[in-house]
Amino acid sequence: MRKEDIRPILELQEIDNEIERIKRRLKKIEEESAQIEEELRSLKGELEELRNEEESLKRKRKELRERIEEEEELLRRTEDKMSMVRKDIEYKTLLKEKSKHEDNILKLSYELDEIEEKIEGLTKKIEERAPRIEKKIKELEEELRDLFDEKKLAEEKLKNLLEERNVKEKGVDESLLRFYEEAKKHYDSYVVVPIEEGVCTGCGMKVPDVLFSKMLREDSIERCPNCGRYIYYRL
Repeated sequence: MRKEDIRPILELQEIDNEIERIKRRLKKIEEESAQIEEELRSLKGELEELRNEEESLKRKRKELRERIEEEEELLRRTEDKMSMVRKDIEYKTLLKEKSKHEDNILKLSYELDEIEEKIEGLTKKIEERAPRIEKKIKELEEELRDLFDEKKLAEEKLKNLLEERNVKEKGVDESLLRFYEEAKKHYDSYVVVPIEEGVCTGCGMKVPDVLFSKMLREDSIERCPNCGRYIYYRL
């Protein structure tokens, strides 16, 4: 292969490698974004769960207070009736009713104390954790915006590179282009690589002295005996 034939392929190769690099980065951005979104959902869910639990306890507290007020009102009415009755049997009935209301008030008060204690502990927990969670959410949302911006720039660059590749491709000899496209299937990235200090930069193996001498003498493009890539010394 002549050296002048290799320049269009090298240009195409550089474009293709940059295209692949951007595609890999875009895939990585998608993975990182999905991970951040999952973490955001988890943090927001944790915060919402804490606040929902707090609201639930506060509703329970309100209900208990209302029930205690109702029982206290019933107790007052019962006591009022007791002060007015004359018959002993009626007084005993009202006494039992009074005792029932007092027991209810006592039980509800115990429940209220427990709820108050839970609310106090949960409120303290929220005060300690919410600022940290909200700060982390803000940081993650900023990361997500940065990734979105990077994705937009990468997609635009990819679009431009694909257009540039189409133009470059038209300037490459058809048989040479077929060779290049076929060779790409066998190598990770570079199909045509330079020799540096007598070593193939594609596989890292030393090029035989005889072959290297021929390349210097004939100024030619050859195949690396080890990896099969096309190698050149200087353009």
